[in-house]
Amino acid sequence: MDNRQLIMEELRGLLTENLELEVPETLVESMRLYDDLQIDSIMVLQLLVYIEEVFHVSIPDEGVNPENIQTIGSLAEMIESFRQAAVQQ
Repeated sequence: MDNRQLIMEELRGLLTENLELEVPETLVESMRLYDDLQIDSIMVLQLLVYIEEVFHVSIPDEGVNPENIQTIGSLAEMIESFRQAAVQQ
């Protein structure tokens, strides 16, 4: 299983367990957070906190614009980029 699939599975767990959302068995990268999964802006903030804890990344307060996180795929890309930044430090 590649890195991206692991991220997707972890995200699914966060959405179902921590945010208590009903999400499909398999997340698709094109799923929209606000429209398809019914996530609101407060939930996005909660999700970012959980992402920091689970993925061991540090998300700078000014580094995330919720408008840039529209889909599951963009969320996964964000996690990958913060992981890369952590490795390079």
